[in-house]
Amino acid sequence: MSMTYISKKHDYAATLDEKEQPKDQKSASVESLLVRTTKLTTVTIKLYRIMVFVRMAIFVLFFKWRISTALAMISDGATTVRAMWTMPIAGELWFALMWVLDQLPKMQPVRRTVFATALEEPLLPTMDVFVTTADPEKEPPLVTVNTILSILAADYPPDKLTCYVSDDGGALLTREAVAHAARFARLWVPFCRKHGVEPRNPEAYFCPGVKARVVSRAAYMGRSWPELARDRRRVRREYEELRLRIDALHAGDVRRQPWSRGTPEYHAGVVEVLVGPPGSTPELGVSDLLDLTSVDVRVPAVVYMCREKRHGRVHHRKAGAMNALLRTSAVLSNAPFILNLDCDHYVSNSQALRAGVCLMLDRGGSNVAFVQFPQRFDGVDPADRYANHNRVFFDCTELGLDGLQGPIYVGTGCMFRRAALYNADPPLWRPHGGDRDAGKDVATEADKFGISTPFLVSVRAALNLNRSEQWNTTSPPRSFDGAAVGEATALVSCGYEDRTAWGRDIGWIYGTVTEDVATGFCMHRRGWRSAYCATAPDAFRGTAPINLTDRLHQVLRWAAGSLEIFFSRNNALLAGARLHPLQRLAYLNTTVYPFTSIFLLLYCLLPAIPLVTRSASTSAFSVNTPPSATYIGFVAALMLTLAMVAALEVRWSGITLGEWWRNEQFWMVSATSAYAAAVVQVALKVAAGKEIAFKLTSKQRAPSAGGGVVKRQVRGAVRREMDGADGSDGGGADGERGVHGSSGTRGTVEERPRGGARDGVQRVGGGASPPVRPWSHGPLEQDVEPPALARRSVHSSITMFCPPFAYALIWLLFG
Repeated sequence: MSMTYISKKHDYAATLDEKEQPKDQKSASVESLLVRTTKLTTVTIKLYRIMVFVRMAIFVLFFKWRISTALAMISDGATTVRAMWTMPIAGELWFALMWVLDQLPKMQPVRRTVFATALEEPLLPTMDVFVTTADPEKEPPLVTVNTILSILAADYPPDKLTCYVSDDGGALLTREAVAHAARFARLWVPFCRKHGVEPRNPEAYFCPGVKARVVSRAAYMGRSWPELARDRRRVRREYEELRLRIDALHAGDVRRQPWSRGTPEYHAGVVEVLVGPPGSTPELGVSDLLDLTSVDVRVPAVVYMCREKRHGRVHHRKAGAMNALLRTSAVLSNAPFILNLDCDHYVSNSQALRAGVCLMLDRGGSNVAFVQFPQRFDGVDPADRYANHNRVFFDCTELGLDGLQGPIYVGTGCMFRRAALYNADPPLWRPHGGDRDAGKDVATEADKFGISTPFLVSVRAALNLNRSEQWNTTSPPRSFDGAAVGEATALVSCGYEDRTAWGRDIGWIYGTVTEDVATGFCMHRRGWRSAYCATAPDAFRGTAPINLTDRLHQVLRWAAGSLEIFFSRNNALLAGARLHPLQRLAYLNTTVYPFTSIFLLLYCLLPAIPLVTRSASTSAFSVNTPPSATYIGFVAALMLTLAMVAALEVRWSGITLGEWWRNEQFWMVSATSAYAAAVVQVALKVAAGKEIAFKLTSKQRAPSAGGGVVKRQVRGAVRREMDGADGSDGGGADGERGVHGSSGTRGTVEERPRGGARDGVQRVGGGASPPVRPWSHGPLEQDVEPPALARRSVHSSITMFCPPFAYALIWLLFG
């Protein structure tokens, strides 16, 4: 059985293939097409494969010559000379191995085209969205609020969508901010539905400093353009008031007030339904601000959760919070699909949820455990000096893995099948006969799932739904009454998981700070597949580290977690036969790459040893003769093939050469700093049992000079803009141009004295004034350095961590 790729002739459809349809039904089949998966068979990818194998052959010849030459040189040498020859050869072998492990899994990439609008609304299943936050200081509540609002306004039936917010810090500030967001959603969600605005994150939509997709007058399909301008101004005023209320909460005493049930580190569990589930029929609304007589005003359900914490108990960080959400949602909504988002990753494309469902519901999608979306970020400087976009991984590596068993789970922007999180087998590996009874036995094992009877009933329902051969469009029963909320509160207690399989075989995996990689690996090990979904526009966007310290701490956490997985029962070398061989190599590469720092540091320091020691043994290592023609030939061949592989990889993946080079630069910075620290931390954990410290990545903005004065000045300009100079709602053709204008061009600010003149309004496509940032304290606004300064910063980091000649030699020879 081959799970390598899906060719063009196996296009997925909701019903039958086109060739099986009668001629008069051909158009209906095209309309029901959900996903088209195409294997990349261009000349570029073929040349890329050839060059990879050519370079591997050169590696074999090079090391054969290199080892034989070294043996001849050290046959009569001292121990120091042997060590001096052994260390560089060992490093070169490791660099070559890591290059091979990185390239082989990318040999068979595929591209998927998803037709999100082809799936009719009655066929859409219910979905639960998990949003996690832990610290209101590092993760500002306004960031979480905008993420929640973008989820509630997504293009998905409101009666089939539930948003769960996990506050792992137990902060009253976060709870109050979520409650304010739930109230504002009753205005924001109908506004988005009425005018079809994108993105549906208020901060990104209203802020001129962020590139937002806005509706141009020519493309607007609403009832009238002035009505859009008037509604936008009124909603913007309400959103500014929401910001002021959250800022007041953050600056006041609320941020310092603990829960009445205890402190942030010691408190009882809380499950609270902030917005109840809506009905199944549309509801037309009445509002004093907007005309909603023809707009469905229903808002999806919102549930706030804070799991119990006690001193002396291990809470397993984010993985424990995700498992608590999994149990809570099971007894309330029990949706078959789950979307996992960090608090700073908002829905940038309202069709993203439908796109993920299409990949789950197409023919063959029953074997897909999760759909991973690429991570995109706002606020990154133009030079991307810290390689936050990581385009090589998301647009190249993940794309190649999609042709095997699927991409690696990377923590956020991922849609799961609930049954896969319950340790169920995929249909491809499910035994024939007796499956229904076996599923009942699994669902009733209290030693695996816990002793909650309502939860076991929900597990049985989820597994039965997953085993059905035909997708059941009937939504599972949802209960948000007091009894269900009380049961959910009991399920988030810190002792519920004792003596169960949670964190080992069920839910998110414990024992590592990178629970995402371990969780995805366990699903692939059981035979499940995953799918990669890159949409245009981007499905989700988030914030990235804004300084080198936070970025290196993030890389350190990833590297340490990868090594933890390597030394655990989830080692790729121990997986069974259900894991694709090349997928196994990909996971092996993911878990051993931090060891590169050991060989890299030795390789960088080795040339300086003879110069420092000046002993007889090390002097014998220095060869005064020029390099041989054989050596020069191998170096030239390795350099040429590396350059060709890089150029071809950039070409078929669609990334730019600058992005590829930036990734290589920051890899060197990380490999000589964060990777080495991760090796030391994991070595201490393995040898002495010292746990790895977890540091949450900050989502704060970069500090700006004079922020208070600028903030007051800009708030005045924004208030004048919202009120309008003439008091007219729309005020003519030129008046609305400042509100929406043409998309695709960076906006500037221009004062206009004519009808509807507004100060501080973004005018897209004109004006010579520099861009202004009306809300300089917003989570999506960051002060960045000029590109030249960014380039100098990266160059300084590289030269500080690694000698330039060693870096150039290693990159040219081994990539």
